[in-house]
Amino acid sequence: MALASPAFAKPQRVVSLNLCADELALRLADPGVVRSVTWIAQDPRNANLAGQARQLPANDGHAEEALAFHPDLVLTGPFADPAAAALLERLGTPVVEVGQPRAFDGVRREIRRVAAALGEPQRGEHLIGDMDARLARVVVDASAPRPKALVLQPNGFTVGAGSLVDAVLARAGLDNLAADRLDLAADAQVPLELVASLEPDVLILDRSEERLPSLAEATLDHPAIQALAGRMTVVSLPARLWTCGGPEIVEAVERLAAAAATARARKATQ
Repeated sequence: MALASPAFAKPQRVVSLNLCADELALRLADPGVVRSVTWIAQDPRNANLAGQARQLPANDGHAEEALAFHPDLVLTGPFADPAAAALLERLGTPVVEVGQPRAFDGVRREIRRVAAALGEPQRGEHLIGDMDARLARVVVDASAPRPKALVLQPNGFTVGAGSLVDAVLARAGLDNLAADRLDLAADAQVPLELVASLEPDVLILDRSEERLPSLAEATLDHPAIQALAGRMTVVSLPARLWTCGGPEIVEAVERLAAAAATARARKATQ
């Protein structure tokens, strides 16, 4: 009976092998429970809790690294090596795969799943409640015109329908041109000439706030993009705010709702 009680059911040695799982575990678990996170979680350009993550040993996402901590729970992600998860399970280590949500309901579902795995369901509900309260404060006038938006990622990729990015744009009061005009259902490259011809009201550069020389991000610094700034609202949004399905997506909604308001005001004066 004692072993079945919640106090004993909570895992005490959790290892995360995925960035999105890292951040949910750090938000939901008691201090000291998470024993290792991925090295990406320690990089402030890509992660939201880098300071907290740097207090822990980093891993490269391998099962062998997880086993060194004698974990009683390992969190993985949707792109984890199936063989690694199978090895962990064969050795009796519980494994929970954190999904990649494509909508706000999916974000809530993944928070609940991870909270339940950590034995912290109430903490999960509290996190969701805080997220929903902040979202409720982002008011979008349904009668106002919806600016057209396009997301431009490193290497010239954009994001279509059926994605979390698309859901965030819609919640912020923006219409996603990649979904509406290009009919894209996934990530796809778009040439800069097409970006200019689509004439978005808001161009969102999906980049980190700390800019380092990078061939992948060279597209975002192209002179053609700088020229577009005089014709439309251009906003930089760090990828860490919507790479994972966590409460950080609220900040993405807040920033983009402000950009949408700026675009509407700009259009009203033209």
